[in-house]
Amino acid sequence: MRIKVWVSCNSDRHSGPYRLLDTIERPEPVSSGDFTGYGAVISILPSIPPFAEDADQSVLVELEPANLLGPAPEGVLDTAPVSYQKFSLLPVQVQLNRFLEPHAISESRMILPDEGLSIEDVSPLRGPDTFSTWKRGCFLSKRNIDELESLRYALVHRYRASSSRDGASDGYSRELVSLANACLSLIRPTRKSRAGIISGLINDDGTIDPQGFNLIDPVDVPKIQTLFSVRTHDVDLMHELLPQFLDLYHKDSAGRLKDDYEPIRMAVQLYEQGYANSYWKARHILWWSAIEALYGNAEDSIMARIYSFFGSRNIVEGYDRSIYEPGDIPSVYAWTSNGNHTLGEVLPLIYEVRNSAAHGQKVADPHFIPISHPFQNSTPLVDVLAEAATFVIRKTITEILKQGLTEHFKDREARERFWLYEYSLDNRQSKKRLYELKQVRPTKSA
Repeated sequence: MRIKVWVSCNSDRHSGPYRLLDTIERPEPVSSGDFTGYGAVISILPSIPPFAEDADQSVLVELEPANLLGPAPEGVLDTAPVSYQKFSLLPVQVQLNRFLEPHAISESRMILPDEGLSIEDVSPLRGPDTFSTWKRGCFLSKRNIDELESLRYALVHRYRASSSRDGASDGYSRELVSLANACLSLIRPTRKSRAGIISGLINDDGTIDPQGFNLIDPVDVPKIQTLFSVRTHDVDLMHELLPQFLDLYHKDSAGRLKDDYEPIRMAVQLYEQGYANSYWKARHILWWSAIEALYGNAEDSIMARIYSFFGSRNIVEGYDRSIYEPGDIPSVYAWTSNGNHTLGEVLPLIYEVRNSAAHGQKVADPHFIPISHPFQNSTPLVDVLAEAATFVIRKTITEILKQGLTEHFKDREARERFWLYEYSLDNRQSKKRLYELKQVRPTKSA
């Protein structure tokens, strides 16, 4: 009987989309656990198109990549399936200067060994003619060409595909790199390269042969993040958190995202879109919407919950928590206490800006008055509020992942139960706690 052998293109190795590897012949049906020439059978696929077309059975296998190099002994095809070594990469700004940063990156680091995902120096993979086709035929500006040819460190995904243009595998690879980049941006947001995801083939000598790319016009990050770069401990944290982060994006058998973890996924999406938008008012609305996805919709509840979460259930400590962390400010900048800003100082001001912008009203002039800042003697208040909003979002999500709290954010009902039962903060208790807080921390102005 003819048996189609399929492999999953999803990270969980069990759900769709699927890719057909080969058709084999056996005298009787196979069962879960049986071994084929490509790997062990992990499930029997339903007898529906395309699984039932020109075959008596379809099975899903746990692919062993080495088996792609030779023909399956039972294969119907006369020749072994062709295997292409491919890549997708996205430039990453890493810290290389050990004089400024003791945790500078000095070597390539594997992030997901099973997936072939790493952060590595890609300059040895570039030859003198790597981008020559694009230089001659794509009419790229010198600025764009310089950006491509100056590639250094990048998120790199290596994978095998059965054809040079494999839509399922290529799409999965780009999605994996995009999700990995989203996770890294939560850990350490940096300025983006104009070179977006670059994909193509890996030559026999190890150099890359780019076949596609998407240039972007990046928007600058909030001021404190302009000198951010990825450090070794950021990579270590990414290695720890990325598997849990990818679990938030599992798909069903039809290739659709499951409904689980909507609050976290929505927060990540809004966080990223804020970085892609150059209009400051739109950025603030997007970022505060991301905060509401995590903390709820009521103003008092949000502020009380943020203070409690960042203060490890001590609302006063959370109120006094700085929006800057060690390593955010290079030692070449003279630190003064006037340049520091706390959650208790900025959260009420963020909400003032949010309420005006969201309701189509003019934002009051005092929000544009320059205030003290670690990088400059004065910076507009709205810029500091952008730093604060992104700080709250990214630190909240990374802490949720580190503490294994994702099940408490499967949906909005689970999120509200979490804040009620773990922090005792419904709307009424939040008002009470904020009132008590004001007795020991009178309202400050920036």
